[in-house]
Amino acid sequence: MSFDKHQQTEDFSGDASRDFTADAFVSVERDPEDVLTISHLLRLGLVLVVLLFLSGGLNFYLALRKADLIVVDKTSGRTLAINNKDYGATEAVQISPDNLTNRDKKALVAEFLRCLYEVNGATRAGNVNRLLKMMEPNLSLQQARLFNDEKLLAQEKTESVNSSWELQDVTFDDRDPYLVRALGKRIVRRVPGGGATVEEETQIKIKFLLMDSPTSPARNDNNYRSGFYVQKYRSEAVDGTKQSPLVLLSDERTANVTENNSGTINRNSPDQTAAGDKQ
Repeated sequence: MSFDKHQQTEDFSGDASRDFTADAFVSVERDPEDVLTISHLLRLGLVLVVLLFLSGGLNFYLALRKADLIVVDKTSGRTLAINNKDYGATEAVQISPDNLTNRDKKALVAEFLRCLYEVNGATRAGNVNRLLKMMEPNLSLQQARLFNDEKLLAQEKTESVNSSWELQDVTFDDRDPYLVRALGKRIVRRVPGGGATVEEETQIKIKFLLMDSPTSPARNDNNYRSGFYVQKYRSEAVDGTKQSPLVLLSDERTANVTENNSGTINRNSPDQTAAGDKQ
């Protein structure tokens, strides 16, 4: 008996019935269109996942970034600045970057001297507090100790001191931008020991060493929104005028200050040395 594929098999066992079997290979095939569809769907899903991550990252960035700054001149309706990138000017408004200038130094010096030399019983305590905030911390501490140790404020109150201050001139050093000189006149009226009123007029020159504000923002209420602090200062009466002990409220009375031939101001503390020209 021989077997052949796809050929019926005949049984000669005497049974009248015939059994037919087929020995055939089974082949499974995938529709090419289904394969392409699945591939396209996978690619589309990958693109959607990437876009989702990008959208989440962008939303997170926008949630953390500062709000946009848009400056519009209401008189003309023109946009002057967007996020400090574009600057413009109109007849009423001009926008420019915030740079510290000599005007800021002059404003700080003027306010400092007003709080130091102008005495009024109703505002003296507030002015002294404002004065100390304008100073570098070490100098502020020294000045506060001076007021406390020598009881200057109490003496002013006892003698009913009232004084006015007139700032006459402010100059800036060409070699050191942090050196500022001021000249002014102070008139002090006092009643010593309950007697007659005594009036003293003193011409005073003051030399300042300023420093950049170490805080952020640089402009704040403590430094009169100038961006600077007073690191050191020295005041003295101009020759030929009458000196008053209430005038020389300076670092000369709290530390030994000398000036060498090169114009360097030396203090006892080694970390407070600044260059300047000779008076």
